[in-house]
Amino acid sequence: MQRLERQRALIALVERQGDLTLEEACRSFAISPATVRRDFTEIVARGAAEKTWGGLRKNTSGPAVSDDMVPSGLRETLNVALKERIARAASALVQDGDVLAIDGGTTTLCMAPHLANRPVRIITNSLLIAHRIDRLRTTREGAEVFLTGGLLYPGSGSLLGPQTVDNLGQYHTRWAFLSCGGLDAEGTTNTNQLVAEAERAMIRMTTQAIVLADSTKWSKRDMVRVCGWKEISLLVTDAPLPADLHTSVKVRITDA
Repeated sequence: MQRLERQRALIALVERQGDLTLEEACRSFAISPATVRRDFTEIVARGAAEKTWGGLRKNTSGPAVSDDMVPSGLRETLNVALKERIARAASALVQDGDVLAIDGGTTTLCMAPHLANRPVRIITNSLLIAHRIDRLRTTREGAEVFLTGGLLYPGSGSLLGPQTVDNLGQYHTRWAFLSCGGLDAEGTTNTNQLVAEAERAMIRMTTQAIVLADSTKWSKRDMVRVCGWKEISLLVTDAPLPADLHTSVKVRITDA
């Protein structure tokens, strides 16, 4: 098992159990204590788990570093159940024949299984989403995927930059499904300027902008403002919003 794959599996185990000792990791993966210690150090440095005496525990406060600093392969293992629920609820909005845009993100990536075999057209700047849909599509009537051009941003699987924004401007969609780094009283934010520019381009090209965000994103303000609440048609999340985020935007809360 390669290092990144092993670390993803370790994080998934911590998420399921709540904690993980060095001895358990050694037994589960048949690796040496030295290897486990290196993996634990890297996982903690990325904010994917918290350090304990002799092991790891689930990160109850969310990632300690911004999401764009964490490789996408590791971000996929965080808050998996919440992301799956939100993605399923968001996908249920889509009707056969729709044209939709999906930006890169680990929650939006979870929409792929629900759309791969639907007769829809999907415009995305995410290589990960495009690849997953292509791999899951089993019928000729499945989703058509249109990829933007642009710079492949390291570690993200997303195409970004001026070419991406220009390409998105050629289309119009019924839906744009967007991830975010944080939600505050004014709207959505992100840590990465290039990501924010691509998301703004998707908002301009769509009839309805849908934000997918689990409750770990609430009351969190990242460096770059993406959009205000008035530009969002619907927020799909996993629980009622706290008082400091009350807004006039429609909110869909997923079932447990």
